[in-house]
Amino acid sequence: MQALIDKPPYTNRGATRQKENLTALIDWCQITVKGVDIFKIIEDILRIPSKFMELHGKKKGIAGHELVAEFDNIKILRPTGDAQYDGSQILMSGSGCRNYENFLLLNKETWFDFLERVCRYPVNFPRIDLAIDDTKPYLSIPELIRLKNEGLISSQLRDISENRSDKLKEDEIEARGKTLYLGSKHSDFRITFYEKGYEQAEKFGKELNPDWNRYELRFRHKKANRLVEELLKDRDVARIALSVLNEKVRFLQKPENSMITRKRLYPTYPPWEELMHNVGKIKLTMNPEKKTLERTWRWLNVAVSPSLKLIDKIGELDNRDYIRQLVEQGQMNEEQQRIYEDYKKSFLLREEERRIFDSEY
Repeated sequence: MQALIDKPPYTNRGATRQKENLTALIDWCQITVKGVDIFKIIEDILRIPSKFMELHGKKKGIAGHELVAEFDNIKILRPTGDAQYDGSQILMSGSGCRNYENFLLLNKETWFDFLERVCRYPVNFPRIDLAIDDTKPYLSIPELIRLKNEGLISSQLRDISENRSDKLKEDEIEARGKTLYLGSKHSDFRITFYEKGYEQAEKFGKELNPDWNRYELRFRHKKANRLVEELLKDRDVARIALSVLNEKVRFLQKPENSMITRKRLYPTYPPWEELMHNVGKIKLTMNPEKKTLERTWRWLNVAVSPSLKLIDKIGELDNRDYIRQLVEQGQMNEEQQRIYEDYKKSFLLREEERRIFDSEY
């Protein structure tokens, strides 16, 4: 299924540096779609044949939403009560994402094709999760917890905790897997390091694989929307996941020189350094980015151009220039006016440079 992250033959294992035994996944996908009919969501956005979807009248879903259609863990919900809005919500848990990859495979598509298509509609992303499966493994989760307990961690995420799932067996404790959380569960961004092999063995009765770690990155609200922008621009899930991880946290080791007291001067914990070797950093800020002409053009190209094409074709039949009519009626806001003035200044400067060059030669 990994070819569904990006088009074959590139399978996006790890970052573009092809890190050994790393696999990147989209592991939770939650999308609010406004003003779109449920059957259009099923057949045009998800591209799932309607016969596969089980339709419901009213069935309990998640908080403030009722379940109206589902295929296993691919769900479509509608708001109820105080959460009312004109729209629906697509919800795919981790297993739902894996199931949806079957439909992507059937349609000869990738996750990027799906995200590009859904962004043509009025949508919002309440939550997107990325996951890195590490089967080398590069890191030891108990060791990361030890480093955390000793203060050998540098992170922008303030709420740091651990969960040790232990089972009392006679007079000894048998470890069943450990988890380290960075960030509050209520925040817009959270990282979880855990021993996936133990979880799978316990949940599904599989043979224990102690060499399977998972590093999950949960993005919500503004950060989720920024993540989707970055995914569509970069088209490399592993590179983005590792780069965000590298930007948000660094595990440390005590310096040999006891005079060094500032954490930023501490050497990096060697296994973490190996994992992050040649990985850059991406900062997905929560603050709205300053709009640029390039971003506006991207938005027009992806979200608006199909509708403009429709209006233009109708204008040909009616012998009317509807596009020009829209432009003449439009009013730029302050930010758009600023973008125009900036572009105008650079344009006039280029023209002046060209005039001087032509006069000299």
